[in-house]
Amino acid sequence: MCLAARPCVFIVVIILYHRVSIQRTKPGNEEPANEAGRDKKNVREIEFVASGQSVAGIEFYAWDFSYDNQKGFKPVVIRDTNRTQVHKFKPGLHNIAVKVVDNDGLDNIEIIKLKVNGTIERT
Repeated sequence: MCLAARPCVFIVVIILYHRVSIQRTKPGNEEPANEAGRDKKNVREIEFVASGQSVAGIEFYAWDFSYDNQKGFKPVVIRDTNRTQVHKFKPGLHNIAVKVVDNDGLDNIEIIKLKVNGTIERT
């Protein structure tokens, strides 16, 4: 629910899919095509799209891809005006936080938990 005194933020998670070309090194020794967006180390590349709303208008977004509630918000991307970020994740549970700041200086944070383990699940 969006409160008038604070900007609202919504996050859309998009999994980027890449088709990897296959090169034969020896007859019959091929690697399968990687259509799940993973590299050889099982790292996933994921695109995040934030959408904020405020009557004052949105100034920027900030992103923390390893958010820890005890350590607080520590953004790796401090001033994102495009609202879209791509980040790579190893398998495991990840907390992603995005802060939206409006033109009046008010802010709000949205946190999502993401499980990467072959497939991606929002927990």
